[in-house]
Amino acid sequence: MKNGQGPVPIKTGKGWLHLAHGVRNTASGLRYVLYLFLTSLEEPWRVTHLPGGHFIAPAGKEYIGDVGNVVFSNGWIVNEKEEVFIYYGSSDTRLHVATTSVGQLLDYAMNTPEDGLRSAASVAQRCALIDENIPILEKMIANGQLPANIF
Repeated sequence: MKNGQGPVPIKTGKGWLHLAHGVRNTASGLRYVLYLFLTSLEEPWRVTHLPGGHFIAPAGKEYIGDVGNVVFSNGWIVNEKEEVFIYYGSSDTRLHVATTSVGQLLDYAMNTPEDGLRSAASVAQRCALIDENIPILEKMIANGQLPANIF
């Protein structure tokens, strides 16, 4: 597996937010993806959160191009409203921009479990997450925040 640091990390109150790229081996061959991780503000070499899986992977038209099944970062910016604009290329053919917020990225980085590194461990991890979230969803349905037919 190959990994590489992306654009300059974003400084947040919870640590340095990093966007990086990595090659993952899949059933359909190698795939370049983007992933996030968080490091300590005081010790930026120390990783504090490493969410499992990928953050952005090629999908749809992003999959096809001069070098297929690849996404790579061109940079990101944060504006005064803490909106984040992530610029990334796909398959050496297209340029895209994804929008989010610093808060959403931190939530993802801090609350997504680390990779189980084995299929069985990853499935068990996802099942536990689903079980934990069902009561939250049921409460949101009861409060009218979600439609009753979501399940």
